[in-house]
Formats: sequence, structure tokens, C-alpha cells
Amino acid sequence: MKEENIDRRYLQLGEQIESGLYGSKVKKEASIYKSISNSHIEPFLKNINDFYSKEINPVFRPYPVALIEVILSLFFKNNSKDVKLSDCFCLIFQENIEGTKKTFIKDKYINMLDAGHASKQSLNTNNPLIIWELSKNSFLAYNEFLNVLVGAILINYRYSIGKDYKFNSLDNAYANKVNQLIELKPEGKCYEYLFELLRPDIRNAIGHQNIWFDKSNRLVTYLNDKTGTNETMSIEEFILLDAKASYLAEAYLVSISTIAVFSIGTTSDKIGLPKELTSLIMNIISTE
Repeated sequence: MKEENIDRRYLQLGEQIESGLYGSKVKKEASIYKSISNSHIEPFLKNINDFYSKEINPVFRPYPVALIEVILSLFFKNNSKDVKLSDCFCLIFQENIEGTKKTFIKDKYINMLDAGHASKQSLNTNNPLIIWELSKNSFLAYNEFLNVLVGAILINYRYSIGKDYKFNSLDNAYANKVNQLIELKPEGKCYEYLFELLRPDIRNAIGHQNIWFDKSNRLVTYLNDKTGTNETMSIEEFILLDAKASYLAEAYLVSISTIAVFSIGTTSDKIGLPKELTSLIMNIISTE
């Protein structure tokens, strides 16, 4: 994608926020960010504190919290030994990692935001076809985002347990990266929540248009390209799984914002972090 097209896309995102497309609350928050734009650290602290002060349905909250824990635990474990590796969590937001072609994540991040917003809005239509098509698009978008992020998680996890890693493995197929991570058997509830969201089988079915919604029976049927067989799940299960991923964008933003605070922030800045996050970081550091 040409640089001018990339710049135009981010400009459009700002225009959509200003127009109120994402709601009056998001528009108000954006105006607050503008007033602190001259600060290097305040926007990061605001990202973090906004998330931890937000009321999130208990059904959905464990998933973004789990992603934050996965990223930060790996960052703090590896940063003192391999800065280039641990920094890739943040670098992928801006650029492809050297030697790779598919690690730039910002466009996928914006796609996930737009698709997720559209999917939520579709629920108000009570139109099954619109709800299905937009939830399917949202499901694909969040898995495209995780396709990149899980690669960074995989190589960082490998290093954290003393195994070699290669940056070019970030370009591997989604299913390959997911299977490799599962085979390493990472412990902790946070990985269980993450694995629930990683669905390369359904992502591939959507991408290849091997998925359909049986409206009469309220079933989603998709071809699992690994087994070559059709599998089903209820439409309610499909929409719920997509909804569980609805705060991943914020979780990733919180993660890289926390890394920024610890990289360039003062002691006073770190004291301003939410208690829940501070406790998580202290637990991570204490195990080192």
C-alpha cells in the first residue's frame, strides 16, 4: 500500500471519530486526547486507565485481560535479554519486522475496529442476514489481527523457555503458528482464554467462502480445511465467540502503552498505573 494511501486511511479514521460514527463517547474521548497530545506519556496512561476504569461484561472481560497478561509477561521476561525480540510487540504496529512481509498490524487493527463496530450495530437491525454477514466479517477481521500477533507471542514464548526462534517464522501460516504455540503447552488461564479465540479453521473457511448460515436451523456450517469435513456451531455460539474478541484492540493498546510507560516513563508515571495492572506486573517481575 502506498504511503499516501496509508496516511489517508488514518486521516479518515480521525474524520469518522469526529463525525460521531463510533458514538458520542468515542468522539468526546478523542477531543480529550487532543488536549494532551503534547505530552509523551499522558496519552499512554490515559489508554491504560480508560480500559481499567471501564465497565465490561464479566463474560467478556477475561479475554482482553488475558491478552494483556500474555503480552506483558513475555515482554518483561525477555526484554532484559533480547530487546529486539520483546520490542516486536510494539514495532509490528508501525512496520514489518525486518526480513518479514506480513507483520505490519496497524491496518488489521483498524479493520478489526471497523468490523467490530459494524457487527455490534447490526444487532439493532433484527435482520438475520445483515447480522450474519457483519458478524462473519468481524470474526474474520479479529482473526487476521491475531494471525500477526500470535506470531510475536510464539517467538517470544519460545525464547522465554530457552528455545531458538526465527523472525521469518512470523510469516508462517496462521494455523501453523497456533499449532506450534499449543504444542509448547504454555501454562496459565490467560493462554486458555487466548486459545479459545484463535480460530484459523473458521478464518480460512470465511476467507475461502466455505461457510454458510442455515437460517432455519440457526446453524453455521463451515469446511475445516485440515480435516476436509464440514463442522457446525450454533449462530449464537458464533456471535458470542466474536463478541469475546470485542475488546482485543483495547487490550493490545493497553499492552503497548504499558511497555511505553516502562520504557520512557518516570517513577511517578508508573505509580499512576491502575492497581490491577501494577499487581500483574509485580507478579511477573517477582517470578524472574
